[in-house]
Amino acid sequence: MTWFVNRKSDINGVFEGLPIIMRGIDEDSRYSVEFTKFTNQLRLRIIELRKRKGLTQEDMQTFELSLRQYQRIEQGETKNITLSNLFKIAKALDVKFHELFLK
Repeated sequence: MTWFVNRKSDINGVFEGLPIIMRGIDEDSRYSVEFTKFTNQLRLRIIELRKRKGLTQEDMQTFELSLRQYQRIEQGETKNITLSNLFKIAKALDVKFHELFLK
C-alpha cells in the first residue's frame, strides 16, 4: 500500500514502515525556490487576468471550479494546481492555456 501525503507534517510517524510518496516539490528540493517563484508568478497572473475580465472569485464557480479551491489557488495555499483546473481557469478567463504562463 502506498500513501500520498501533502506535507511532511501529515506523516507524523503514523505511516512508519509504509512507502511515502510526497506530492509536489519538497522544501528540501533543489527546485523548491524556483518552483515557489513559478507558482507565485502563475498565481499573480491568474489574479491579474481575472480582475481584467471583471470577474470575482465567486464568479469562477460558474466555470466548474470550487470556490474554496479557487481561493486557495489565489492565496497561494495550493501549490499543485491540477491541469484540469488550469484548463477551466483559462476557459473562464477567455485565454488560451499557454497565456496563463505569459507576462
